[in-house]
Amino acid sequence: MQKTPSKSMRNQDMTTGSIMKKMMIFAVPVLLSSVFSQLYNVVDSIVVGRFVSAHALGAVGSCGNIMMVFYALMMGMNTGAGVVVSQYFGAKDFKELNKVVITLIMVATMITFVMIFLGLTLGPAMLRVLHTPEELMDYAVTYLRISFIGLLGQFYFFVGSFVLRGMGDSKWPAMMVILSSVINILLDLLFVVAFHWDVAGVAWATAIAQGISAAVVLVRLARHECLDFALKNWKVDKSKIGPILKIGLPTSVQQLALSAGNLVIQFFANGFGADLVSAMTVVTKVDMFAMMPINSLSQTLTTFVGQNVGAGKDDRVKEGVRKMTITILILSVLTAVLIAIFGKYLMLVFTDNKAVIEIGVVCLYIMVFSYWGTGLQQAYSGLLRGAGDAIIPAAVMIGAVLLRIPGTYLLAVRPNDYRGIFYCMCGAAILGGVILLLYYRSGAWKKRNAVKIQRKPETTEATEE
Repeated sequence: MQKTPSKSMRNQDMTTGSIMKKMMIFAVPVLLSSVFSQLYNVVDSIVVGRFVSAHALGAVGSCGNIMMVFYALMMGMNTGAGVVVSQYFGAKDFKELNKVVITLIMVATMITFVMIFLGLTLGPAMLRVLHTPEELMDYAVTYLRISFIGLLGQFYFFVGSFVLRGMGDSKWPAMMVILSSVINILLDLLFVVAFHWDVAGVAWATAIAQGISAAVVLVRLARHECLDFALKNWKVDKSKIGPILKIGLPTSVQQLALSAGNLVIQFFANGFGADLVSAMTVVTKVDMFAMMPINSLSQTLTTFVGQNVGAGKDDRVKEGVRKMTITILILSVLTAVLIAIFGKYLMLVFTDNKAVIEIGVVCLYIMVFSYWGTGLQQAYSGLLRGAGDAIIPAAVMIGAVLLRIPGTYLLAVRPNDYRGIFYCMCGAAILGGVILLLYYRSGAWKKRNAVKIQRKPETTEATEE
């Protein structure tokens, strides 16, 4: 299935050409995707809170932790698939690449239907285990069931997006996120404001928007020049499931562990009163938006490393990692300075409560000192996943979270000083970043690639800078 690459395909190939130019062109659409994803989540909350009720908003929020478990599994599997795709794409082995994509779609379909069944049958029980207040239950059950129905569209969209990004195309997924956001917002207003469907309207708006985007992305895959969706090719290749899971499962476990750890930290924080809890909520949102550019560069590095590892271009991998790590560190320091200067004004966007703002500013001032450590974490976890080694970054991240729990108890709960929560957060970020840097420098990751590619001899191409 070797094909003559078109101009579009050459532009998506990160194994040749200017390293930084290729990565920056890829990173900008990834950043736009993150911004618009958060945008329609915020709009959902605003519409529910403003046009339904506070109980409805609370019900939507109460479903978040349940859905995050399923999203973590979905994201992990598709992250693994994206890395495998990028390595085969870099190796120009389109026959094996095609097997990966078809296997992924078929396996993802089966897994999604199992998730939907579990969600529809066990959803109410999950809410009760989490002690969801009785006055929120009707809204929460309705929202959760519709959200599970929408999982099919969400999963297909993840599949399409991660596969396309693995092949160097970040523009199509970005366009679909923007399309989904616009449709979601319009349907929110139609179903909730005009039709008065309450929580069900918000849930259906999201499910429909994701379904439309998924359909478009899958059509794009079916027409991609590197893929052949002829009926004869539709069969599961069991040899491709292993590499996907070896990269995807550690990523899923990492996300689940982070969520569990954050719940424990939240439990500690609750003991300091409503002002700190409110401040942490706002600080988390500010931090999330501040980290978006760095996260986008990390995802870019994953695809870059994946393609070049697949192509056997170790020198290009080393050069790309060096340049992107420097870029991420510079951006991390710049972000820290901007947050330190404008943090108070950013908090004013979310609240005008003076006590909350005062606490939040103190928290932000502490957090910015760890941004360089977070930058290292993002850079090296991104490159290690791209190289097919997801276990070590997951283990380091989980270890950092586990250390935060006793650390928070000793530095915050015992002395009754809320700042200890953020001292531990900073320490964990810096420790994780330094450990991943040392692991990268050891070179051990080169032997842990989950993807085994048989490369054909080829002439070495010079890197254009």
